[in-house]
Amino acid sequence: MAKYVCVMLDVEGTTLVGFNQLRKVQQEKLKKGDIIYIYRSTKSNKVYIGQSKHFKTRHEQHYNGAEEKFNDANFDQVIILFSALFNGSALNDVENQLITYFLADNSKSRGNLVEYETSEVINLTKGNDTNSYKEREAIATEVVLPFWEELYSKGWVKTPTIDELRNQALVKYSPIKELTQQQMDLINEILANQENNFVINGDAGTGKTVLLTHLVAKFLDEQSDKTIAVVVQPNWIKTAQEIFKVYGMNGKNLTVATSTQLINQNKDFDVVVVDESHKLSRKYAKQMASFNNVYKGRFNSDDNHLEPLKKIGKQLILMYDVLQAIRPANMTREQFSRATENFEKKYLTTQFRIQAPEGKSYTSDDYINGIKYLLYKDTDLLSETNYNPNFDRSVFCDRDIDAYFGFFEDNPLANLFDWVEDDRNYHSDHVNRVLGGLVEPWKQSDGKDPEITHWHEGNLHKRWNSTQENWINSKDPDAEDQVGSVFAVQGIDLNKVGVLIGDDLQVDESGRLFGNPDNFHNVNGKFSKNDANPENQNEFTLFVLNIYYILLTRGIDGVRIGFWKNESFKDYMRDTLQIE
Repeated sequence: MAKYVCVMLDVEGTTLVGFNQLRKVQQEKLKKGDIIYIYRSTKSNKVYIGQSKHFKTRHEQHYNGAEEKFNDANFDQVIILFSALFNGSALNDVENQLITYFLADNSKSRGNLVEYETSEVINLTKGNDTNSYKEREAIATEVVLPFWEELYSKGWVKTPTIDELRNQALVKYSPIKELTQQQMDLINEILANQENNFVINGDAGTGKTVLLTHLVAKFLDEQSDKTIAVVVQPNWIKTAQEIFKVYGMNGKNLTVATSTQLINQNKDFDVVVVDESHKLSRKYAKQMASFNNVYKGRFNSDDNHLEPLKKIGKQLILMYDVLQAIRPANMTREQFSRATENFEKKYLTTQFRIQAPEGKSYTSDDYINGIKYLLYKDTDLLSETNYNPNFDRSVFCDRDIDAYFGFFEDNPLANLFDWVEDDRNYHSDHVNRVLGGLVEPWKQSDGKDPEITHWHEGNLHKRWNSTQENWINSKDPDAEDQVGSVFAVQGIDLNKVGVLIGDDLQVDESGRLFGNPDNFHNVNGKFSKNDANPENQNEFTLFVLNIYYILLTRGIDGVRIGFWKNESFKDYMRDTLQIE
């Protein structure tokens, strides 16, 4: 039985039609009680979501003539939700969830149909740590979920279940999504020290992008006179623009662009926030021409994109992961270290993406630490990350069909696709993909021709991702049957992920991993043959390791490995992780 009650009334200005016919206990609850309310116009389909402890009085305030949105919206219905589980934290949480889900439900609408009090809702980071209240799980399962299904049955929403919305970027990266205390403290520290620049270090899945959207929302809400620039990668720019637009933050003071686009604008900003700053470009011969063309005028003497950004922005906030640089054209670690020498260095430690199955002894952190050990144990990078050597190896030995991790001994292409497709029979809302190392030749122009395939196993033929930009939302009929590259999924959350580990990653005579450029099919991912730097082979190996680290940390609900012409890595993995 759902632990909530909802009451729906017609609205005629200040009059709540039918209020006097409600039970006395319901009337008292609407006069004095913790409630969530949603107004709707049956003519325009607009809704307004809010919370109150005195709804009857709040309703009269909305319609006293001073609130323009209520004068114009023609709201003619209101639904009021109350529950024994409601308290201050729960009200914040439920209001935030409903706003996020309503926005996602209406994301394709031409007009702005979902309204709420921005100053009260956006970025509740002033101590409202709603992750901590004890009724959170019960609120989600016994209030929000059944209430949403009731809204669907009444025709108030278009999406039948919340599960169908949770995988949308608008929900995952919502700037009103709840934060941890650590994330809130970071935001408050940045806002309180605007004369300082910051590097936010975090492993894959530690919430760097969510922190970014909240930080931008906080700046725009509290310091609307400041000009803000958000730098994102090309494969995420449309998503970022949609998020800020849907949440009403795309005003004249906000610019969303790639680093190349922003530098070419040659405008100054109060704040520049950079997502995935480990991928910022450097001046390099094998670089896209447009990336190198930014070094002119006041940027003429600069050697990488971070240097112009430092000149453009009064304050810089950089999201960074040392394990996610994947090509020679990225800034080197030494360049980044020098450029950020005087920056404040902060670290995110909580893993959000990966969800270990219930009832297991291992955790998401055990998986992440194990993958780091598997790939980087013979490098000097582990000390630069949040690495714990005392991880539970049972995460890699679990043979349960629903275990988080596993691998296939043979027919990797067929088995991985069968695995992700089987999951869709149970979870139609899941976004699952098979991903691969850069071990099969491809051309970007191949994406225009669905007849060109790149991965071949017996009678099975698959092609690379048809596009790098917004591939997860591709409208291609065969999108789910394409093999994704690192360029299409960096920074993206997926549910279940199959990873083809190819022979670009091999084991030398001393038992150490190394990258083999002969089996690596991305010309811009390799150093020039004319570059005789003795460190190049080691750096190339790190690029290959980083690519597989990124692929192996995309999965929320599970990862499976397939060995693509690479039996030696299978043996290396068994020995390193003590898999019997």
